[in-house]
Amino acid sequence: MHKPLFLHSVPVTPLAYARFSRNQEVSFINQKVYNTMWTIQPALGNMKERQGEVLCAGEPILLMHCATS
Repeated sequence: MHKPLFLHSVPVTPLAYARFSRNQEVSFINQKVYNTMWTIQPALGNMKERQGEVLCAGEPILLMHCATS
């Protein structure tokens, strides 16, 4: 039986990262920790107006990392 995997993101090093992209390393891990928390936002339209809407299958999305966004 396979364990669930979680999308994980951390700075490459704690002290060195690009100002805007933060040079994050993104990977999958099998532990649910704070760095695996994301929000899903619609890529089209006003995000504030669309908050709480159901997204359609195939609709473009943005993944926003809770720890760094």
